[in-house]
Amino acid sequence: MNRNFFTFFSVFLCFYIHVNAQQIDPYIEMVTVDSVSREITILWKFTNGVDSITIYKCTNGCTVENNFTRVDKVIQSDLMWQDKAGNQAIPNYYCIGWEYSGKSPPHSNMVLEATPSEDGCNNAVLLSWNPYINMSDSLDHYKIFYQEQDKDTAFVLLDSIKGKHITGLYFDPANKIRFNKRLAGNATYRFFIQAVNKTNSILPISNIVEYTTQNEVDTLVPITIEKVTVKEDTYIQIDVITDPFSTPFNYLYLLRDKPKSEPLTPEELSFSVIDRIDSNGYVPFNQYRFEDKSADPFSGLYYYMVVAEHKCKASDTSNILTNIYLHGRRVEKYKDSIFFAQRGFNEFNPQEPYTLVRIVSEKPYEQTKPITENLTIRNCNYYVDVLDFKKEGVTPKYRIESNDYCFSNTLTIGHEPVIEFPNAFYPQSRDVENMTFYPIINFPSDDNYLFLIYNRWGQEVYRTTQPPIYEEYKNNQGRWDGTFNGKDSPAGIYGFKISFSYNEGTERYTESGSFMLVR
Repeated sequence: MNRNFFTFFSVFLCFYIHVNAQQIDPYIEMVTVDSVSREITILWKFTNGVDSITIYKCTNGCTVENNFTRVDKVIQSDLMWQDKAGNQAIPNYYCIGWEYSGKSPPHSNMVLEATPSEDGCNNAVLLSWNPYINMSDSLDHYKIFYQEQDKDTAFVLLDSIKGKHITGLYFDPANKIRFNKRLAGNATYRFFIQAVNKTNSILPISNIVEYTTQNEVDTLVPITIEKVTVKEDTYIQIDVITDPFSTPFNYLYLLRDKPKSEPLTPEELSFSVIDRIDSNGYVPFNQYRFEDKSADPFSGLYYYMVVAEHKCKASDTSNILTNIYLHGRRVEKYKDSIFFAQRGFNEFNPQEPYTLVRIVSEKPYEQTKPITENLTIRNCNYYVDVLDFKKEGVTPKYRIESNDYCFSNTLTIGHEPVIEFPNAFYPQSRDVENMTFYPIINFPSDDNYLFLIYNRWGQEVYRTTQPPIYEEYKNNQGRWDGTFNGKDSPAGIYGFKISFSYNEGTERYTESGSFMLVR
């Protein structure tokens, strides 16, 4: 045979084998801890045309491919290799390859650690591990398995969490996956992690670790809704007081049932969460406050309860308490029937005294006068004779107050007005009440209020849409001082007209007449 031909054929054959070997990419199927030998095990799939597999390993500085060291060479058909010297307490990175090939993407064993819970709970454990890298068909989630050591049971699924697929040579140790779990106290548990790819075909597992939990103090902390009060007739304020919490809580939740017109039993209630307070360390005197601004104080009884959700123990639950709901009606021309209700469970005194008051002024500040101080939840109805205070010139407004300054909504009941007019007035009088002309109205209303004064020729000399303020005679609101366009009007006879709505706008009062201006 021609020598040159033989040389050419040999070179061509080597080139052909070299090229075809390079076209086959080596890869590891998974790196796992063997369930029998408890050694780190590498698995790969059979690759045609490859006789042996070279194992490369790196435990330090694995961000650089050159730091991988050849540690063994095995027959390719074995399809697995166990690292007899592998330290399961650290991540070990592995690659495979063969003649004429490069190294495969690295895989690493998952190193599971069990440490005390991040939130300081004695009956909880923190599991952390390095993510599985370069998983075939992409990583989907991790399964967490556990076994109570003193019980003769198999490992069972504790939980599963989503995982992020990571590629490359290395991962940042600060990006460990963390899983915090509360368990029963005073028990020893064993854990391992399983990584699962999206096709559920690759299932490497971690090392097994043990952790012993301690008992947690589970004494309930008293939580008391101390006061539920209506604020400014626009929202309801809930004040809560507790004993010091022996263990931290995550949140205080405010729960509420829909408003009811009549009291209910606890079994008839259906609570839902409407607000929460986050735990933020020290709270003076262990006092907390909620503001329910979605409540309508005029709708009825709102039932409230507070629940503390703890990091370490069962939740604590408060008593149940409602707002004070005041309602009533006019039963006679000048007599009102007043009702109120409040309901509480656990710590509630049905004999607590309540006071029924009248709001007699809102300017310059709100003033009240007690009507009766002898009301209780069981004696919650009172008849009011409004003629006793009709000369005060105010529309009856009622409110219930408890002995700890807890307030109900304000109730207004309209009555047919009683109106009087003086037949004369004298602007130069020394008596301030006689210096201006104004209507003396019992149970007045500013609803569509209009008061007009005319001279003898029918010319309008005074107009106002505000009723007089009877407690402030120096305040000329709603009062004619006897002037027109800044000048004194002449003495003589003048006419007036007055009209306004009352009884919540359902009825209208009108009257006209005459009077004398004296100079």
